[in-house]
Amino acid sequence: MPSHQHPTQANRRQLLSWVCLLRLMPLGLWLKGADAAAPLQPEASALPASALLSYRLNGQEKGIPYQASGELRWQHNASAYDMRLSIKVFLLGSRQWRSTGQITPAGLAPHRFSDDWRKGKTADFDRQARRIVFSDNPQAVPLQDGAQDQVSLYAQLAVAMAKAGGGLQPGSRLQIQTATVRDALPWLLTLEQVETLQLDGRPLQASKWVARRHPRDDAQVAFWLSPEHDWLPARLRISQANGSFIDLHLTQREFLPGLPPSPAVLPE
Repeated sequence: MPSHQHPTQANRRQLLSWVCLLRLMPLGLWLKGADAAAPLQPEASALPASALLSYRLNGQEKGIPYQASGELRWQHNASAYDMRLSIKVFLLGSRQWRSTGQITPAGLAPHRFSDDWRKGKTADFDRQARRIVFSDNPQAVPLQDGAQDQVSLYAQLAVAMAKAGGGLQPGSRLQIQTATVRDALPWLLTLEQVETLQLDGRPLQASKWVARRHPRDDAQVAFWLSPEHDWLPARLRISQANGSFIDLHLTQREFLPGLPPSPAVLPE
């Protein structure tokens, strides 16, 4: 198939299913490096402004290149947040991951994480019972301090980066329990270096982080955080050992109004 054509119908469902690897990188509670094993206590006042980030997505699956689009919608008020990551694939439709929860002095405290693909699966953070309960897994897991989900960790890491003021050095490592709709495992995230991205033909300085979900698979997630965008991702890349990958590049940021006053936990 020529590279400019779209994948066959037989491959489209597999492509969007593979996109579910957007379990992206954990924000870690423990920093190793300049402040070895120091607890990370981000301040809620450092939250990024409510915004809609739009991305261009390039990918490859089984040697077949394809294109798609993505959005990251982030809104909050003084007590609650709503964050949604969506991917749209040609001739297949869209998929959305959503995280809702509370704003606390330590940053984000997720209440529910959901995936609208295939009947809308969820992970619920039961803080009273100190456990995470899954709609697609009868086995609950203990809830660790500072746990996030695969969407909320974007904003939580942005808070941590804002508080650090660029002070984290290459080699710094963060680890946190990160929930999907099926499990909640530790991820290890490493700050590699500051790189220059090209967005719409202009240079943009961004800190590159690499995350691994261990020990279960060999997927690698790289993401670039820019202070110009309140430390929300300017680029995201997920790659597999077999050569498959997805690569999202920021194309636009639009500021949004904050959430209206609401209960501490948003209703679903």
